[in-house]
Amino acid sequence: METLSIDPRTADLQGMIDRGVELHGHLGPYLVAGIRMGLLALELLESPGYFGLSAVSKAGRKPPLSCLSDGIQIGSGCTAGKGNLSIEDGGEARAHFRTEQGKRLTISLRPEIEREFADGDAHALSERVAELTLEELLQWEKE
Repeated sequence: METLSIDPRTADLQGMIDRGVELHGHLGPYLVAGIRMGLLALELLESPGYFGLSAVSKAGRKPPLSCLSDGIQIGSGCTAGKGNLSIEDGGEARAHFRTEQGKRLTISLRPEIEREFADGDAHALSERVAELTLEELLQWEKE
């Protein structure tokens, strides 16, 4: 069986968003933000995704924030079914990532960007989230 990998430097973000919409059922800014979080985690932790990496989403289970977790699945390849994605009821747009080698990373949505999500059109916000630089969209800390 061939093991897949995700190269965050060459990943087709729009293709991942399209797959995310198929999995999730609709387009939304938290979905896109989660995809970008997952891709950033792979890049910073030098991980091929899917295996050898685990993620803990602090988004909880209440939409729309919980949509972040589906995005993390698409972007990182971590899934609840494989047991390397867990979801905690933190109510935060934040995720913790860890490699099997012990590298750790926490990524969160910038508060000023998240505030925009409350009042905007989901489609337009999703496009904005896809176009922002990582530094404009997210904040992170390697541990």
